[in-house]
Amino acid sequence: MSAIKQIVIFQLKALRMAGFLEFVQQVLNIVRTYRDSGEAGVSQLPAKVEAAYTPFVAGVAKVDEAYKISHSSEYTQQIADEDARRDSLYTALKKQVQMYTKFTFDVEKKSAATYLWNIIKKYNVDVNENYSEESVKLQQMLQEMEDDNVADGHITALGLASLVTQLKTSNEAVRTLLSQRNDERMQKEKAALANARNAADEAYRELVLKLNASAVIEDDTEGIEGVISQVNELIKYYRQYVLPKYGKGDKENEGEGSDKPNGGENQGGNGGSSQGGDNGGGDGDEPDQ
Repeated sequence: MSAIKQIVIFQLKALRMAGFLEFVQQVLNIVRTYRDSGEAGVSQLPAKVEAAYTPFVAGVAKVDEAYKISHSSEYTQQIADEDARRDSLYTALKKQVQMYTKFTFDVEKKSAATYLWNIIKKYNVDVNENYSEESVKLQQMLQEMEDDNVADGHITALGLASLVTQLKTSNEAVRTLLSQRNDERMQKEKAALANARNAADEAYRELVLKLNASAVIEDDTEGIEGVISQVNELIKYYRQYVLPKYGKGDKENEGEGSDKPNGGENQGGNGGSSQGGDNGGGDGDEPDQ
């Protein structure tokens, strides 16, 4: 006798909001496809699974609606646009300083560039980090350059004063926009999103419980087992390819709904992550001098 198929345990709390929404939507599509595969208007789901399916549909719809509202702030696109400008300025500064460390025969300029380069490496700014982390690192790096008389002199000597000033202005603009977006209205929307997610999570677990039970007690389990197999394949994919991305400093999540799009997706006007993945740590072969 073959083993009874069951949907494996998968803690949805491990998923970030966008990943959570995508996951439950895909589960819904799997179950709905089987449910509607028979005679028009007649559910193929056993009665107890159908009873769990209905609140799951409603729960997913509420998360989708709350997620859209949480991302509809007038500041969201402004932040993405200013962040793209900030990323471009930082990348330009980094590349110009690095160029002076490699391609100049002027000993003083090379020495000045090496001094600045070591400061840049110290803060290891990654343009794919979330907005707040990048803002803090840039602020600290720029503050050190400003407070350090030697570094300040080197910036002037290399003709980088205007670029540094623009970067500082852009970084402050991003920080201001982030602060403005985190007002009371947005906090309420984030709370609504969290509540909707909790309800959908509970509905998912109830649906899984009923599907697993049906695989045991129903006479005709072929269709249910097919659903279970598809959901397990989906869980396997998320474990292997989605969860591992969360530790790599992407811009997709900074407290649900307040971050850069997932590094690599380049959504909206966020051109920052198109800077070739420039991240301050990719030039570790440059010697400290």
